[in-house]
This record gives sequence, C-alpha cells and structure tokens, in this order.
Amino acid sequence: MVVRALLRLSTFDLGAIFIVIDTADNIDLTVTTPLVSMIVPVYNSITYLAETLDSLLVQDVSEEELEVVIVDDGSDDGSEKMVDEYATRHPNFRVIHQEQSGGPASPCNEGVWASRGKYFFILGSDDVMAPGALRELVDVAEREHSDVVLAKLGSLGGRRTPASVYKKTVYDADLVEHKIFNTLAAVKLFRRDLVDITGAFHPPHLRVGSDQPFVAALFLAAKKFSICADREYVLIRRRDDGSNITKTFRSPIEYVDLSSAVLGAIVKGTEPGPLRDGVVRRTFRREIPQIVGRSFLDLSEGEQRTQMDRVREMLAPVYNDATAVHFDPRTRTKVDLMIDGDLDALREFIAWEQSTTGAPVVHDGTAFRYSVPAELATKIGSSRLHAPSMKAESRLTEVSSAGTVIEISARAIVVESETASSETLLRLRERSTGEEVDVPAETVRELNFSSGRGYEFHVQVDLGSYSLGVWDAYVVQRFGADEIVSRFGAQKAKGVPEDPVYLFSGGEEPRAVGKLYYTRGPGNLSVDLGFTLTKNELPEVAIRGIVQQGADGELAVLHVLGDGGIEFLANAPDGSWSVVPYTALKGDLYAVSLPAARLGRGASRQLIVRSGSGERKMPLPGPASLRVADSSDMAGASSTRHEGEHTVDIFRGAVGDLRIVGRRSARRAGREVKSLVRRLRGARGRDHR
Repeated sequence: MVVRALLRLSTFDLGAIFIVIDTADNIDLTVTTPLVSMIVPVYNSITYLAETLDSLLVQDVSEEELEVVIVDDGSDDGSEKMVDEYATRHPNFRVIHQEQSGGPASPCNEGVWASRGKYFFILGSDDVMAPGALRELVDVAEREHSDVVLAKLGSLGGRRTPASVYKKTVYDADLVEHKIFNTLAAVKLFRRDLVDITGAFHPPHLRVGSDQPFVAALFLAAKKFSICADREYVLIRRRDDGSNITKTFRSPIEYVDLSSAVLGAIVKGTEPGPLRDGVVRRTFRREIPQIVGRSFLDLSEGEQRTQMDRVREMLAPVYNDATAVHFDPRTRTKVDLMIDGDLDALREFIAWEQSTTGAPVVHDGTAFRYSVPAELATKIGSSRLHAPSMKAESRLTEVSSAGTVIEISARAIVVESETASSETLLRLRERSTGEEVDVPAETVRELNFSSGRGYEFHVQVDLGSYSLGVWDAYVVQRFGADEIVSRFGAQKAKGVPEDPVYLFSGGEEPRAVGKLYYTRGPGNLSVDLGFTLTKNELPEVAIRGIVQQGADGELAVLHVLGDGGIEFLANAPDGSWSVVPYTALKGDLYAVSLPAARLGRGASRQLIVRSGSGERKMPLPGPASLRVADSSDMAGASSTRHEGEHTVDIFRGAVGDLRIVGRRSARRAGREVKSLVRRLRGARGRDHR
C-alpha cells in the first residue's frame, strides 16, 4: 500500500508546489496549477446546494482545468454530508470543514487561501452558474490578459442585480468611466496573484459586506478589466424565507465598520487625486447615509459621540470639495455636523427629517430651501445647511399626431417640493444647434402628492414650420426665475404606445415628414423631422386611381414601395378595420378590392397599407378620381423605377396581370381598368407623364 502525504510549499506565480512522499521514500516534485478555482462557501444551504454544485459540472471546463474548493462553515442541516458526497464522486472537488464562524468572511478567506488556480471565482452556495459560463469568462481573461472579468448577473426569486455596469460588453473597461466600483460583490473572476500582491482578505469583523473591502483592494491593484454583458452568466438567489444575510438589519455602528474598511482599502490603494475622488462615490452614496439615518437616534449618547469621532477619522483623507458632491444635500449637512462634533444640531436635524410627513422643500419666491424651523436653521448655519438639489418626475399619458400637429398629455411634479410651479411648459431643443422653442402647456389639474407638487397638463404644437433635425422634448416647471428642467417620456402610462408616431405633410396623398420616437436606452421623447437620424419605416404609397364596381364596391390601384409582405385594411362606417383582398401587378402596383360594406364615407374613407414592420394610414379619394404619378408622389422612395413610363401604359400593362379580386372576374376588372385608361387619356392627354 502506498501512503501519500501532501505538503503545500508555495502558491506564488508557479502555482502550488507539492512534495509527494510514498512508502518507498521516493520524492516527486509536482507543479499543479488548475486554470481556475471555484470557491463555494457553504452554511446550511441544503435546499439549494445540489443545484449550485450541479451547475459547476456543465461549465465546459475539464477536471484538470477546474478545481472546486468547498468550505463548509459548520453546517448541520445535511449540507456537510452532501458536499462530502460530491467530493467522493468528483476528484476535482475538495472540501474543507471548519467550525461555524458566524459569517461569510472566514469561509471565503479559507477558500481563497486554499485555491491553486490561475484564476478564482467565489460562488454563493444558493446561486447558480449558467451552463458554459465559466469557460467563456476564463477564455476572455486568457485572450484579453484581464486581471478581473465582471460577469452579468441574473436573478432567482426576484433578487436585485446591478445594472449600470452591465449595459454592454467591454473588453478593456475603465474602473471609473464604466462604473466598475458600483459593484463590490465578489461574484467575479479574479486573477489569483492579485491576492498575493495586495494581501487582501475578507475582514472577519464584518457580519455583512466583508467582500467589499476585499474586492475594492483587488480592483485597485488590477491593471485590466473586462465586462461580459452579452448574457446572464450567474444567477443570484433571493431565498424564499428571506434569509439572505445582505437583507438583515444593520446598525449605524456596522455601517461605520463597513465604510471604514472600504475607504481604508481605497486610501491604501490610491494616491490623492481624481481616481480616489471617483471611487469613493459608491460608499458616499450607499453606506454613509445609513450612518446618519433614523437609527442613529437609537444609540446612546456615548455611542453617538464615538461614531462621530470614527466618521471624522475615516473621512479625513477622502472628504473634500470634489467628493462632497457625492452626498445628497441633507446627508452632506449631517456629515458636516458630525465632522464639527455638533451633536445637538445633528440630532435635531435627524429628528426634523423623521417628523416631516410631506415634502420637505419650499420655494420662498427667491430660492428653494428646506423647511426646517428658523431656530434650527440658525443653529446649523448657512454654510452647513446646504441648498436642496431639485429634480422632476414626469409621466407621459397620451401622445398623438394629425398631420404635423402633435398633442401630448402628461403629468409632472417637482420631487420633495411643497410649492407648486407657477408655470409648466414643453421645451423642444434642436440637438445639433441648441435652438429652443418653449410651448406653454394647458393645466388640467393640480397634483399634490407626499413626494412633491405639480400638474397634469396638455400641450399642442404644430411642427410644420420647424427646421429639419432632431428636437428633444423637455418638461420645464418654473418657479419665478428658477426652472426645473427634465427630459420627458421615459415614464409612460399604461396604454401609451411604444411605437413611433409619424408626422405627415398635407395634401391629397400626405407623405411622412418625421416621427416622434423614444431614444434608445433612456427612452426619452424626441422628434426627428426629415428623418435625419432615424429611419422612415413606413411604406411609400401613391394612389393611381379608384373606379366604381357597381353596387359591389370599388377597385383601387396603388403603387407601394415597402419591405416585407403587403397587407391592406379598410375601415367600415362603424370604425372597425378588416383585411381586404388584392392582387399584385407589375411594377410595384397592387389592385385592391374595396367592398361597399367595408367603406366609410367622407373623411372616414381610409386605407391602411402594411409592409414589413411599418404601416401607413391614408385617406381614400372618391371613385373615378384620376391621378397621374409624378416624381413627388414617392418622395424618399425609388422614384426612378418607372421613370419614362406613361401612367396610361402602366394601367394597360396591369390589365394583363389582373386575376380574380374578391367576387369580380378578371374580365370585368379588365374592362374597368380599360375604362379608367380611356378617361385618363381624355382628362390629361396621352403623352402626359
């Protein structure tokens, strides 16, 4: 029997070097470096654990390339047995059992320290790796020489996932520009030697968020980042019983602990300057406001003063004019009071926040200000009571067009304002020149919500005289000389169509001259006049003529240029629409049967022409109307297809191609078109083009 003992000597650069000793006293030096180590910290996850571990078996990574390091943190629900069973069945699975530590920091550290791979990935024991995801991530790291590969996350059970970082795949991403510091969870692929370079670890005293200072340190040591956002690589779970540790209550003291650890890692990994000023934003926005929230009042006076001292110390190297703007104004006021040691004013200000049930901001005719009592405002002082930063919220409720006239109904409020605006208007700004046109809105009713004040309004504007270009829409709410301006259209009421709304020129056969559309990404409302940026996806249609078919209805001949299949719909007097039969002729001509029962009268005589993804609605002239095509009929289309052809010749050629249309015979349809040709000659002259 051969007895083998493994002694770990080094994990630096060359991987893990082991001395393998057997009973024959033979010594074999072996360098074992898996390509990637998957680290799975486990504590009482029996409900989800099998799904997590099974997902690691379908990663398109061989057993030689992948090691799975499972750290059982004193489980007692059967998880401890399940991980041993997996290790027995799969030789590349290793299990480390330890006594319960009380948090995720210790098992994560043990897993990282025990890992031997060139890369490592930490996966929660209730999360799932998408099939083949690890292979793709490692391939990106190898090809791009990336130190960190961020993988887009998906959700199980409604767990929130970061969005700003994963808008698109970027193989050479910037730490600040691409908002990488917004996500400090360890669910990423890291190059293993970053740990050796930095000495980073998960601080065991942090019950929640111990991965944040660890990841922050690795980020700041990394030289290249890649973001993979083409699909969801990891599915993170919100447990059915809500027991995710990140959802548990945290006291102000815990938030100070976490903020101190993250900011400490940032100070250690950066020099004073723009990089440091940029990466502190996340902690300033997320954790520090929790330190000075309502729970601060629950601490004893001694604890409050201790926390003030700790905040002053941790902010000393990172708080300046450039980073102060990361705070919202009220948080900035409270932080300034903490730094100055003004505990009484701080407690009164927090108490005022908690007692305010409505909007906390008023406009006094000169400026916006917080509605704090005058005595408290004096105690805080103007240099520490920072002016509110106002923003608006709007909701589009209806949008329509008739010709070049657009009509918009919406509602808008100024958030946190107790004062309603003196005027609401629609502002259209030409994107390339900056030209602005303000259109007064008609107030429908006033809105008074706990979140702010505003109005429901309606506005109508004729764009026929506007210059060609893209006009972006804004809502403007005026308070005397002050304006609160916001983009418009991203939020829409139920029933507001997402499809573009087209604008048409006047005349018997109106042409599309522009459209209202929603910008890609934010979804804000804009108008493109002349299709300078967007595409006209409507079919181009010209009516060549309409003749009566006795009591049965009418026959229309149309010239249609469009992509994809063609479909025609006519409207009945009751307003309903139905598909009508047609036959295709030569030269992009179509003969369309219009049954009498499906035709409206007067202005209600309309036809919809569908082609590909677009459709065109147009009025129908009366029967026996005569039109001769010219180059202006098909503006924007291929008007040269029939250049030089007589309209009479088009109809003559169409006669030979007519087939049965509805109930009419080809012979009868031919007679009607011949009649139309004769009348056309008499009306316009044979050689008219």
